[in-house]
Amino acid sequence: MRFFLLSLIILLFAGVAFGQDASGLGVQGHSWDVFLRAHPTRPAETDIIFVDLLTGETTSVATAGERFTLLDDAVLYFDLADKQVKLIKPDGAIREHPYITKSSADYRIDWTVSHDRRQIAWAVSRRSVDQQLSTSIMLADHSGSQIRQLLSYGPREGIRLLPVAFGADGQSLYIDVHADGTERVSPYARRSNMFLLDFGGEGVATRLLPGRGSCFCAIGFGNEVMLRLSPSGDPDSTQVEIYDIETGAARVIGPVSRGDYDEAGNVLLSPDDSLAIYALTQAGDFHAAEQELRTVLVLADIVNARQRVVGSAMNALARPIMWTEDNSAVLFALEGRDGAWKLQLGDGQAIKVADATYLGMLNEGVSA
Repeated sequence: MRFFLLSLIILLFAGVAFGQDASGLGVQGHSWDVFLRAHPTRPAETDIIFVDLLTGETTSVATAGERFTLLDDAVLYFDLADKQVKLIKPDGAIREHPYITKSSADYRIDWTVSHDRRQIAWAVSRRSVDQQLSTSIMLADHSGSQIRQLLSYGPREGIRLLPVAFGADGQSLYIDVHADGTERVSPYARRSNMFLLDFGGEGVATRLLPGRGSCFCAIGFGNEVMLRLSPSGDPDSTQVEIYDIETGAARVIGPVSRGDYDEAGNVLLSPDDSLAIYALTQAGDFHAAEQELRTVLVLADIVNARQRVVGSAMNALARPIMWTEDNSAVLFALEGRDGAWKLQLGDGQAIKVADATYLGMLNEGVSA
């Protein structure tokens, strides 16, 4: 199977192709690559495929789920049939998450996982009869032995908090003051009025992030920098705003002409914060059934402050997955299509390397 080809590539480039992805995860001798693929006969379900990198054996589990997220040795997801947060283990066993659960009173649960997968933060949002939303931000270590509430917010009409990402130090969270339903406005996630929630000290403190808080823009986070994709002063162009998270110092990468490519998003920074890649899409009315999407990937050189389109246009939304080959290539996925592609940044050549979408690597070192 072609998804196994990608696993062979992982083994071949161990530490070069995928060492960046596994750094800090305590990778030991027994690991699994995880892939997602649409079920061939049940459209509402997704196959989760575990490839054992030690034996080459595969285990496939079908489930009606969404928001598949890697933990240490399990996949976290929301089960659409049971309306519950669940875990899938590499042996195919499925169980409800032991401490992140959705009650009948909960409107929505959202989560994000730290870079080393040792912590998870989740938001529990509830909606009152008068449509007011209240959110509690929770934090736990991977074992669930240290659960704490970081913040309580609301009630506010149509507004909830959304944990977007952990800070690189694992002691802070990027929080989006999220207008409920705006995720349906654009094909890519847009953020505004974000703030940083620091919980590493004795208490919990909040502070605003640098830049224009009112910009409804796509945002990406690195170790020390934040990138914001925003319209420039030039017609039909997108610029990259770079902010030092600690000092607030700002730089701008000059705009790339986008023509009628009107939506930018899915920002992915390299592990060393030197490069970023993002998708630029000709979306129009992307909800229309007859709408044909066209997407290009744009490479932003943060060090030299320049950006350029890499490769040819594709007829789908694109999502960069991870950097590989010493940051000379990027793996990406196409929405609505099974598979993983590798984009060579030098010549712009895109090669399909798997028939299922790559989610990432699990390791048996720490129990979920």
